[in-house]
Amino acid sequence: MGWKRKLVALRQKFTRRQRLVVGGAAFVVAQVGSFSYPSHYWLYLLIFGIIVFTSAWSPEVHRKG
Repeated sequence: MGWKRKLVALRQKFTRRQRLVVGGAAFVVAQVGSFSYPSHYWLYLLIFGIIVFTSAWSPEVHRKG
């Protein structure tokens, strides 16, 4: 299963608000964890948080016309 199909499945499973909360929480935990316990493994959680958070972005909000 490719990453695009996984992202589509994630979008269908969670609502937009849930993705914002989960992505934001993962991002914050990765930031706090990287300062508390420096390691390169926090980068994986950071990337996950950014992907989930930005998948909640709705392009229809900023369309003009």
